[in-house]
Amino acid sequence: MKLLQRLEAAHLNGLSVALGVTATHLVVGALFGETAGLAAVGGAVCASLTDVPNPPQRVLPRVLPAALVAALVTGLVGLADGSLVATVALVAVVTFLSLMALAWGLRAGPLSFSPVLAMVFAMAWDRTAGATSPLEHAAWVGLGGCVYAGWARASAVVLRHRLRELALAGALRATEQRLRSRAQRIAGAVGGADASIRASIADDVVLADALQAARDQVFAARRSARSRRQTDLVLGLIELRDLLLASRLDTELLGQDFPGRQWRAALADTLRHLADVLAALADTVALGAPLPEVSADAWRAQLAARLADVSAPGGDSRTHLVSALQSRLGHMLDDVSAMVARQARQDDVDSPWTPEKLAPFVSPEGWPLAALKPHLTLQSGVMRHALRSALALSLAYALGAVLPWAAHPFWLMLSVAVVLRGNLEQTLSRRNERIIGTVQGCLLVLLLAHVHSVPALSLCFIAAVGTAHAYVNRRYRVAATAATLMALLQPLMLDPGSDPAIVERLADTLIGAGLAWLFSFVLPSWERAAVPRLATQLRGALARHAANMLRWMPSAEEQLAQRLSRQQAYAALAALAAAAQRTRVEPESVRLPEAEIEAALSHGYRLMALLGAVQHQVQRRTARLDVARAETALPLARKACVDVLKGEPATGTDPAEIPDGDAGAWPEHLGQHDLTPWLLRRLRLCRIEAREFVAALNRLQPAGEQT
Repeated sequence: MKLLQRLEAAHLNGLSVALGVTATHLVVGALFGETAGLAAVGGAVCASLTDVPNPPQRVLPRVLPAALVAALVTGLVGLADGSLVATVALVAVVTFLSLMALAWGLRAGPLSFSPVLAMVFAMAWDRTAGATSPLEHAAWVGLGGCVYAGWARASAVVLRHRLRELALAGALRATEQRLRSRAQRIAGAVGGADASIRASIADDVVLADALQAARDQVFAARRSARSRRQTDLVLGLIELRDLLLASRLDTELLGQDFPGRQWRAALADTLRHLADVLAALADTVALGAPLPEVSADAWRAQLAARLADVSAPGGDSRTHLVSALQSRLGHMLDDVSAMVARQARQDDVDSPWTPEKLAPFVSPEGWPLAALKPHLTLQSGVMRHALRSALALSLAYALGAVLPWAAHPFWLMLSVAVVLRGNLEQTLSRRNERIIGTVQGCLLVLLLAHVHSVPALSLCFIAAVGTAHAYVNRRYRVAATAATLMALLQPLMLDPGSDPAIVERLADTLIGAGLAWLFSFVLPSWERAAVPRLATQLRGALARHAANMLRWMPSAEEQLAQRLSRQQAYAALAALAAAAQRTRVEPESVRLPEAEIEAALSHGYRLMALLGAVQHQVQRRTARLDVARAETALPLARKACVDVLKGEPATGTDPAEIPDGDAGAWPEHLGQHDLTPWLLRRLRLCRIEAREFVAALNRLQPAGEQT
């Protein structure tokens, strides 16, 4: 039981896939014979590609299309058998159409690969199970896919509670890690390449992915006392992420002298303590460990004592900044304490968060045809990748058919298919991992070749199916090793003791990886081509977010809009950060400039932090703000920021405000009841960051493409 508790969601999913493929084989084989059972395995494996951790209601709309497409492609391959020209043309058409499915986003990735894998299985059919008619073979494949779809749905129902717990634990641990990395940066313990803004943003992207996985699992659950507690925990983590982002503000102003380092150390230690609590809470959620003991008041007292012990020069104005930073950190202490207290309560607490309100925050589902329209142009990266892949796979099959070891031309085609990605960075990574994984798999097969027990080999094959599924998006080298086992164990299962085609497998992998790398320069999709689109999306997302956040006492509907625009803005920033990561391996002549892209990301995240800080102050410090001044300043700042982000000319300023040039100075905080000067300072900084962000984006874009 303890071992099962240690399994992550991907491991459980891989185990479920392995059992589902086995069950499909046994059921179809028992009812219709061994030939039908083996064909059904191919359909089950193709359908299983789309079976990833998901709420039960999302399983069939993803798995069934893969099963049906696999059956259709299998039939077409059988009809084209015997004609090299017809088969090569079919490879090109099927590859192009399947990869156009990427127009629906990353969730369509497994579905886009399912037809390609179905082609490989269909081409290998005569070498694994003997001859059947194309239509009969396609029927068994379709039946296997449908049987597996039923298994996947049942498995999702059985595992739904555990998958929600693991998604929550993953979000908690990602937040814990973000707190620790932020503590290192505050304390000045990070240097070199790790100190760059891009390294910091990489942590934010990991956290954003973990939070979205938790949203998808928890928000789609049926309403119950447990799911409401889980929803509260996810919402609390989202708010904590905003507070953590705001904690970046102003810490660099503490300086690097002795008092500055002491203040930094105290703040960093408090963040590490919060990280320890979140780690313990993750163990509670995932492993049933006891809840951690928390006390916001005790934490506040410890932090205050640490900060008070710092020997700063008399009259040092930084003491006001330290007081403000201490107050911000206090909000995080309160929120973490509240999260733990909520998990300790077993009673059902009424929640305003209905399924209808939570639905917009869940990842989109379905396959609307309208998503294809923007990609029906050669300027689309999806279209270019589909064309590039169609050319590469058809050439690979034709080349494989004329090589001296022409028994496995589909292996060469498969190597190209799994290595050639939509961008150069992923292609290079897949190329290297594929080669290493294939070598490892061949070495394992050399050992298994001495095993003459068909049941033992079958068990290894099923284990390889589950392993490949579990690790394909986590550690591709492991998945490639398992895929090699799957390919080479099939003939051994039919003829134990035979000579596995290891040399052919290695040669096909090396040639296929080389072809994929070469074709990555055919109709290339360099990251700079996507910058105008990403810039437009990002400016629009930040403009909407600024319009939602710079409001006085927002209503319930406006608060919902704030959360939604915040999620969209984070997603847009993550897209730019991903482009920044991918461009590093591109040819220098087309590479995005390092300084400009880091400036755009830095100012974008700072603007997000300031917007969050403004709204937190409005909601949490209402009693300490001058209502008249705040209600006057917020609309002016909102209009100024939105105008800048949308590229509209500024139309006046607030004469009562201090010029933007003085925004770096901090007002008094110690002993001050009126915190309105801090609000006005943040509003001025919002305008500055909006201007700097737009300027950085404009420097990124080629002349004539600026918005």
